[in-house]
Amino acid sequence: MNLLDKKRQRNTMLLQHPMPGYWYTNIAGQLQQVRVVLHEGRRPSRIMLETINGRRQTVDLDGWYRLDLILHSPGVERGRRRGSGGSTEKLF
Repeated sequence: MNLLDKKRQRNTMLLQHPMPGYWYTNIAGQLQQVRVVLHEGRRPSRIMLETINGRRQTVDLDGWYRLDLILHSPGVERGRRRGSGGSTEKLF
């Protein structure tokens, strides 16, 4: 994927929206949890991540999208498998 392609980048951003408390996996299969999302105005500006072994790092919003993470949180996965019939969980 070409990161300079604005249209594709926008679609990717929607899939990787950072949600505090949710777990994500990177391409190597390592788990990372979003601990905090800091905002400037209404836009997220920095994200604090924590790995499964406790290492923490902060990234800016552009860095977040370059990590290419996939949502891994089990609660969300269970809701998708059930078809999300009565679920009121908001993903974004």
